[in-house]
Amino acid sequence: MKIKVYITLSLAAFFWGGSAIAGKYALGVFIPSVVTCLRFAMAALILFIFIDDKKELRHIYFITHLRMAITALFGVTLCYYFYFNGLNRSTAFNAGIIEATIPLITLVIAAMLGMERIKFWQLPGLIMAYCGVAITISGGNIAMIKDATYNIGDILLLISTLCFGIYNVLIKKWVIPLSGTARMFFLFFYGSLAFLPWLGMDIYHQVPLRYPDRAITALSFGSLAFMALGGSVLAYLFFNQGIDRIGASKAASFINLVPFITVSLSVFVLREPAALSQWAGAMVIIAGVILSNRGKAPAPAIAPQ
Repeated sequence: MKIKVYITLSLAAFFWGGSAIAGKYALGVFIPSVVTCLRFAMAALILFIFIDDKKELRHIYFITHLRMAITALFGVTLCYYFYFNGLNRSTAFNAGIIEATIPLITLVIAAMLGMERIKFWQLPGLIMAYCGVAITISGGNIAMIKDATYNIGDILLLISTLCFGIYNVLIKKWVIPLSGTARMFFLFFYGSLAFLPWLGMDIYHQVPLRYPDRAITALSFGSLAFMALGGSVLAYLFFNQGIDRIGASKAASFINLVPFITVSLSVFVLREPAALSQWAGAMVIIAGVILSNRGKAPAPAIAPQ
C-alpha cells in the first residue's frame, strides 16, 4: 500500500531532520571527534549485520575499494568533520536551512565537471538561495560578511555542504558494483577509519573526550544511537524502499521535508531562539532551491544528517 510507503519516507525525513537535534544533545556531553567516530562506527556495524550475502564483501576489486574510500572521504569524513564542528558552534536551526542548499552546490559542481548544464532559469534560484545563506550567516547584517565577523560555525556548515556536493557527484560518476547496503557499509567503514587520526590527535593533545562538567546521560547515548540507527541506517533503507515502490522522483520529494523538520525541532525541542533574520534567510533559501529545481526532481542521495 502506498500509504505505508509514504509513512516510511516521512520517517526517513524525520530521522534525517532529527539528527541535527540529536547531534546537539550528544555534543552537549562529548567532543565532536567522539560523536562523529562513534556515530559512523556504530552505523557501519549495524549495516554489516543487515548485509544478507556477506560473501560479496570478499570478492571486490581494488579499484572499487579505492573509489569507495575516496567517496567516503568527501561524503562522510570531511563532510561530517565540518558538519559536527559547525553544529557545535552554531545552531541546529542554521544547520537545517544551510543544508537545504546541497542540491544547488551539487548542480554547480556537476556543471563545472561537464556532467550537467545549468539552465538559464535556474540561475535566479541559485543566486536567491545563496543570498539567503548570506542573510543567515550574517544575522541580516550583510556588513558583517565584509568585516569577517560572521559565525564561523555557519561557515563550517557551508563547507560541509560543499563536501557533500562532491560526494553526490562522485556517486553519480562512479558505478559501484555492490548492493546498496554493502556500499553504505563501506562508506561508513572507510569514513570511520579516516576519523581515527582526528580522534587520535585529540587524545594526543590530552583533550578530554567529554566535557568534564557535563555528566554522561541516557539522552546523550540515545542521541548517538538515534543518529547511527535512525539517521544513517533506517532512513537510508526506508528511502531506498520508497524508490523501489513509487519511483525516484516521488521518493526524492520527501527530502524537501528535512530542513522544515530540523528547523521546527530546533525551535520546539531545543528551544533555540530564532531571530527574524534566520526565518527570512530560511524562506529565501527554500524559495531559491524550489525555483532552481522547478520541473526537476532532486537527485536521490543520502541526506547530510
